[in-house]
This record gives sequence, C-alpha cells and structure tokens, in this order.
Amino acid sequence: MSAVLAQGDLLAARQFGPFTAGAVAAYAQASGDDNPLHFDPAIAARAGLERPPVHGMLIMGCFEPFVGAWRPDAKIAKLSAKFIRPVLTGDTVEISGKVVRLGEDGSAVLRLTVRGENGRDIVCLAEIFIVP
Repeated sequence: MSAVLAQGDLLAARQFGPFTAGAVAAYAQASGDDNPLHFDPAIAARAGLERPPVHGMLIMGCFEPFVGAWRPDAKIAKLSAKFIRPVLTGDTVEISGKVVRLGEDGSAVLRLTVRGENGRDIVCLAEIFIVP
C-alpha cells in the first residue's frame, strides 16, 4: 500500500443507501436469494419487522467501496461480519472503521461498525483483512 498505516487509524464514516425495494429485488435476482421475507411485507410483519429486511450480503457489498474510498490501493483478502439487527428496506446505514492490527508484511485488520438509520444502533460488526 502506498501510504504507511498505523494501528488506531480511523476510516471516516460514510453513508450507504437508502436500500430501496428495487435494489433489494436486483440483488435477489443477481444472487439467486429470492426468500420472500425480503419482498413480502406480510411475511416480514409475521417475523416482527416493520418492513422487509435487506439481504445481509447486500450490506456486506458496501464494504469494498467503503474501504476503497479510504485506500484505493487496499485489497480485501478476507472478511467476516456479524449481524446484530436487521436493516429494513428503505433504510440507510453508516459505516465507520478503525485499523486494529498491522502485519509486518503491510497487511492490516480493519474493524468496521455499521450503524442503522438512527445512527446509534449497531446493526453489524465486521473485520476485514487487507493486503498490500
């Protein structure tokens, strides 16, 4: 990577969304995940949700442009995420991050926090391993 990284470096928060019903439908078409929970408000209501939830992998798809906006030379080698609460169709999320570990080879581990519509509730925590 071109610039030196330091443990504790912060990745400025960035918003993604809103995740429209059209975007969710396009993701479902591309991924083959056509679970009706993501499209049918009645099914979502039976699951205790106000609106259909966005696919978790669609949220994770925001990680690459988030990291790329911070470091265009960063290559994501591995990522993992834990979803804490759903993101609902129509919502926007805010992603922020921090460098938590550095490797001698120039690699780094980033911890990402995804906050929901109100900016307070954490909806997802993720770790991303980047390589030079």
